[in-house]
Order: sequence, then C-alpha cells, then structure tokens
Amino acid sequence: MTNSIADTAGMNLHLTSGKAQLHILKDITFDIKPGEVVAVVGPSGSGKTSLLMVMAGLERATGGKVGIAGTVLDQLNEDQLAIVRRKNIGILFQNFHLIPSMTALENVALALEIAADDTPIADIKAQAAAALKSVGLGARLDHLPSALSGGEQQRVGLARAIVGQPKLLLADEPTGNLDQETAATAIDLLFSHARADKTAMLLITHDMALARRADRVMRMDHGTLQEITMVPS
Repeated sequence: MTNSIADTAGMNLHLTSGKAQLHILKDITFDIKPGEVVAVVGPSGSGKTSLLMVMAGLERATGGKVGIAGTVLDQLNEDQLAIVRRKNIGILFQNFHLIPSMTALENVALALEIAADDTPIADIKAQAAAALKSVGLGARLDHLPSALSGGEQQRVGLARAIVGQPKLLLADEPTGNLDQETAATAIDLLFSHARADKTAMLLITHDMALARRADRVMRMDHGTLQEITMVPS
C-alpha cells in the first residue's frame, strides 16, 4: 500500500497439527503508515502474537502478501529476512529478553553490533548510552539485569528496540509484567519516542485504556482482524 511502512494483503497463517490444519490468521489486510500507532486487542489465543511474529519476519505467512518498508517478505530467504528486520524493525517484548550476563549498555549495544556493518565499537557504545539516557537510565549503564527493577528492565528493552531508529516498532504486551505506575511510565516513553521519531508502531495489548491512545484500534478474533471504534473513556 502506498506510503505504508507495513502492509498485508490477504495474509494467512496455517499450521499443521497431526492431520488437522489450524487456521491461525485468516485473510488479514491492513497497513501502518509512518508515525501511526495501531493497537491490536483481543482475547488470548486469538492470533495477536502470531500477527506480530509474521510482521517481524520471524514466522512465515502461508498465503497472501506481507510488506515491510517497501520490501515484500514472502520470497525472501532467512538471511534476507534478517537484513530487512535489522534495518527496519525494533521489537519490544513483554518478558524483556535481556541477556543476564550483559550490562544494560551491552544489551543495547548488541542490537547495534548485529545491525551495523563497520561502525566502530566506540560509536556503537555511544549510541547505546544515548538511547539508555533517553529512557532515563543514564545512571544504570553498567548494571546487570538482575540489579534492575522490572520497569528498568523494560526501559532497557525499549532502548534496545529504538537504538537503531527503526521504521517499525513492534510491541507485544509491553506492560504485561509491570505494576500500574511503572507501566504508565513505560508507555509514556514508548509513545513519546514513536511520535518524536515518526516511527510506525504495532501495539499488541489487552489494556483497552492503552489501546485508546493509539491512532487506530483493531480487534483480533479467531484469527480475523477488524478495525473497531473505541468508546472514549
């Protein structure tokens, strides 16, 4: 779709279990434009995380089209998918997925080391430090994840997701493991970075109050996706 960072057309995901075929995603068609936040809500098991995995190129659609930043993913091999992912996509996980033996700085720098070709390590560390400072962790650069609170670990995850200035940010239940006050801080940071950098964001959430902050809200139900109108809170 024109001017979209991410788009799908008639996308399907089928998995085989024994002799049965499971229809996880069914005829999904939607797009996300630069700077737009799209929230996807729906019950557990409805296909929300599967949608995110397909958009990230971590799961292959079994039909239809998936496009990221003008590149159609369907015919790419694993190496080509990895290149598209590291150039265009940042992912924020519910469970943080930090490497426990690495400091906050090293966790964020690793994302750049994977994405960068010949960038000097000093520049990588400087960019990682700047990303951590932007989420309020300038004084925690040398701390291991075990020495950080849940909210601080989530902010390290956010810094890692945004350090490469991705065109598309995928956030999977980013406040699911946080208390209400910590979650509010994390979400404010997430939205402020997306708005400031004109980053498109796909936000998976169970929180309807959070979904109301998005530009559009879509509901996943038994593998189908439909845009809905939210009632103001």
